[in-house]
Amino acid sequence: MSFEFKRADPRAIRDEVVDFFWSHHRWPGDTREDYLRIWDWRYSALSEGPSLSYLARLKETGEVVGHIGVYRRNFRIGSTDISVCVPGNLFVHPDWQQNIVGVRLLMFLRSLIQGREFDLVLGFGNQVANAMLLRLGFRELGAMHSYVDVRDAGSVLRRRKPALAVIAPLVNVGFAARRLLARRRARPDAVLRVRKLAAEHFVSLDRSHWAPPARLVACESNRFVIDRYLNEPQAERHLYGLFDPRTDSLEAFIVTEPAPRIKIWDCQSNPATIDSVSAIEALASALDRVETVLVPTQPESRLASDLVGAGFLDREATDPTEAGTYLSVYSLPDNPCSAVLSDPANWDIWLGSRHY
Repeated sequence: MSFEFKRADPRAIRDEVVDFFWSHHRWPGDTREDYLRIWDWRYSALSEGPSLSYLARLKETGEVVGHIGVYRRNFRIGSTDISVCVPGNLFVHPDWQQNIVGVRLLMFLRSLIQGREFDLVLGFGNQVANAMLLRLGFRELGAMHSYVDVRDAGSVLRRRKPALAVIAPLVNVGFAARRLLARRRARPDAVLRVRKLAAEHFVSLDRSHWAPPARLVACESNRFVIDRYLNEPQAERHLYGLFDPRTDSLEAFIVTEPAPRIKIWDCQSNPATIDSVSAIEALASALDRVETVLVPTQPESRLASDLVGAGFLDREATDPTEAGTYLSVYSLPDNPCSAVLSDPANWDIWLGSRHY
C-alpha cells in the first residue's frame, strides 16, 4: 500500500477531514454538527493568520488516513517578533498507526522550520507522538505542572473529607504567610482596578503603551484573545482587565474559569507596570469566594519560577489532558534568537489551554 502527502488549506478539506475524525470519535462532540463547530472554531480562532493542514491519503483510493494541523502564533521578546508553529489535531487511521504515516506527518513540522516559514515549533503530544518528535530532533520539555494557591481551604477540605475542615484556618494562615513573604521580596507594583470585561469592550482597548517584554511572551491581538477563549464551544471563560486608576489605561488582562476555583488560562501584562503573578494576586484578592487559584504551565519556565516564589505550590498536573501532554520544541541553531527559543527559563508563556 502506498501513500501520498500534501499540504492543504483547512477550509478546502473541512468536510472530508471532519468525517475522518467523526468516524473515529476523536473529539468530545456528540454529533457531526458538533464536530463541524469544533473544526470551525479551531481553524479560525486558534491561529493568528492562515492555518495549515497536512494530509496523508491512500494513493489507490484517495482516502484520508492521516492529518496534522498547524496554527500560527506570534510571540515576542523585546522588539523582536517570533513566528511560532503550534501543531494540533494529529491523528492517523488505526490501520496505519504502525506505518510511516505518523512520522511523515510530523516531519512536515520540521520542514516548516527548515524552510524558514516559522522560527519555532512548540509541540504538544501524547507519549507516542512525543517519542516520534524526539527522534526527529525536538527537545523535550516534559509535561505541564499545576501551580496552586489556596485562598480558602474550608470548602476544599470539606469536599475531600468533612472532618478535615477543622484544620482549614491553619491552612489558610499558612498560605497567607507564604503570600505575604513573597510580596515583601517582590518589587512594589501599581495599585490597579480590576474589572470584568465584555468581549467587544476588550476588543477596543489599547495596549500600544505596553513596554517591550524582557521575556518570550505571546503577542496576541485583542480579537484573537476573544475568539480563542470566550468563543470556544461548550466552554465558559471570564475575562478581566486591570486598569490604572489615574489614566484608565489597560495594564493587564487575565482569562479564567469561573470562581470559586479559578483556573488561569492566560495572563498578559505591561511589564513596566505589573508582572503576571502580581496581576493574578490582584485579581484573586478582588474577587469574592475564591477557594483556589490554579495555573498550569511548563515547570522549567520563568513563569513557573515566579509562581513558586510567590508562594504557589508546585505539583504534577491532575487534569488528564495536561498530565498526558508532553511539550517539545524545535528551532534551527542559526536562528538569531536560538538561545531564547531553546531555553524555557526565558519564557513567560501560558500553556494552560487544552486547545493549543
